[in-house]
Amino acid sequence: QRRLRHLRNIAARNIINRNGYRLLDTYFTLHLCDSTKIYREFYKSEVIKNSLNPTWRSLDFGLMPDRLDTSVSCFVVRIWGGKKEHFQLLIEWKVNLDGLKYLGQQIHARNPNEIIFGLNDGYYGASFEQKDHSGTLKNSLLQVDQNCVRNSYDVFSLLRLHRAQCAIKQTQVTVQRIGREIEEKLRCTSTRNELKKESECLQLKILVLRNELERQKKALGQEVASMQKQKSTLCDRESAFGTEYEKLGEHNESLCELRKECTAKREQLLKTNAQQTMRCKQLLSELSYIYPIDVNDQKDYFVCGVKLPNSEDFQAKDDGSIAVALGYTAHLVSMISFFLQVPLRYPIIHKGSRSTIKDNINDKLTEKEREFPLYPKGGEKLQFEYGVYLLNKNIAQLRYQHGLSTPDLRQTLPNLKNFMEIGLMVRCDRHHTSSAIPVPKRQSSSFGRSHAGFSGGLPSPDKGLRQRSGTGTERLQCQTPPPSYGSALAQPGAAGSSLDRWRGAVNGAQGGPPAGPALCHAVERAEEIVGTEATAPGAPLDELGSVPVERAVAVECDEQVLGEFEEFSRRIYALNENVSSFRRPRKSSDK
Repeated sequence: QRRLRHLRNIAARNIINRNGYRLLDTYFTLHLCDSTKIYREFYKSEVIKNSLNPTWRSLDFGLMPDRLDTSVSCFVVRIWGGKKEHFQLLIEWKVNLDGLKYLGQQIHARNPNEIIFGLNDGYYGASFEQKDHSGTLKNSLLQVDQNCVRNSYDVFSLLRLHRAQCAIKQTQVTVQRIGREIEEKLRCTSTRNELKKESECLQLKILVLRNELERQKKALGQEVASMQKQKSTLCDRESAFGTEYEKLGEHNESLCELRKECTAKREQLLKTNAQQTMRCKQLLSELSYIYPIDVNDQKDYFVCGVKLPNSEDFQAKDDGSIAVALGYTAHLVSMISFFLQVPLRYPIIHKGSRSTIKDNINDKLTEKEREFPLYPKGGEKLQFEYGVYLLNKNIAQLRYQHGLSTPDLRQTLPNLKNFMEIGLMVRCDRHHTSSAIPVPKRQSSSFGRSHAGFSGGLPSPDKGLRQRSGTGTERLQCQTPPPSYGSALAQPGAAGSSLDRWRGAVNGAQGGPPAGPALCHAVERAEEIVGTEATAPGAPLDELGSVPVERAVAVECDEQVLGEFEEFSRRIYALNENVSSFRRPRKSSDK
């Protein structure tokens, strides 16, 4: 049998709307009934808005009256519909749960105003085929599954169930009564309970605060210990800083002393460099006086009175004079490189008129074949010409070092003379001496009985890089030699009394060199020395003060020189192809 307590939910389908609205707000009510009377509702559902097929939520029996008899099978369902607060009765069914038809586990409804009841085992609905016009089921037969048919309870079982239900109801009544008594007692003792509650809360707070106080005391002790430790560390660091500060003061004092010494040494170094520069200039001037280069009206060049034609104009009848002139030239070039401290690319071995030159660059030559003569040697004309070519390349190297181009390598003495006059600022003939450095006159190959002097003071320095000369005129330009000329300063003091007197004047001795009738040449631009000018002839070098020395060499590329190098490179390539020509050729050979 199906009872009210087995009901879980209720749904309505295909509600016919008689209010004129398209959709309705609906809810249902449940009523108990007997054969003549319908009682007041004992349950009211929630309102479902805007639906003609509402499905309400499951029934909550906790909201029903306590003394409701849930064992009944017959009750009335009313469905109300409307909008807002205006609802009217739409459907009213008097339902007997035992007479419902099983529909299945899902809701299926086709008839209008159909109410579906959800029970424990599925959904049930009314059988519209067996419903007469009065809406009641009278004298109808129910068709049920035989497997579901079972015996009903007997009278004794029903009595036991009834007694159990009565006991449950009585127990519920007793529980409710005891609950009300407890609530009444609590209401009477609420003030005392509140005070007790507050007291316990305060005691708990006091306990928490005491624990926090102990923790804070421990933390404070740790912080104090850490502070004492840091204070001790800071005291140690303070004492260490004090010691270091004293050391720093002493170091600053020593640094000041060292700075003064450094300044003095720097000034001394600059003075020494200036003296060294002037000494190198003097040696180069003396070298130009020892090996004068003259030119006659026919544009023939002579070194120490010996004619040296250009490399392509050598003739066999002049072999002796050519060897002597090349010996002079080779010695002059090697001494210039020695004074300027510029290593030559091709070393010169000076042996007078039998001087030689070495080629250490060409890797195709053996060690015995690297030395070439600077004098005609029988049939070894090719080796001699190659040696002269290497000598000319050394001259071009010196010119390039001082910012001068070499358009024609074959002009040996013209290139050397131009280099000494333009690059080194010295005159190369017998009738003039260098203007920058006094040079003693030569007497019987000795410098001891000659005198020299200055014709004027040192000109003011002119800073700037040397510019290349585009014409054949003389260019008086600046060039500072390398900062160290130890080898030049180490020369023995055999330069004569005039040099000794000049050296004494340079080193600050009383008086200057004697103003004799020595010939000097005026210089427009002196060495690149930044400092003060000498105010009078023969002024000591100490009056110059701090004189910094600068060095600048203009380096450019000359297409003519490169073309000349290519020409001689082709010659070298020809020599490399026929290395046997460096060995003694047959006398019948042309080269």
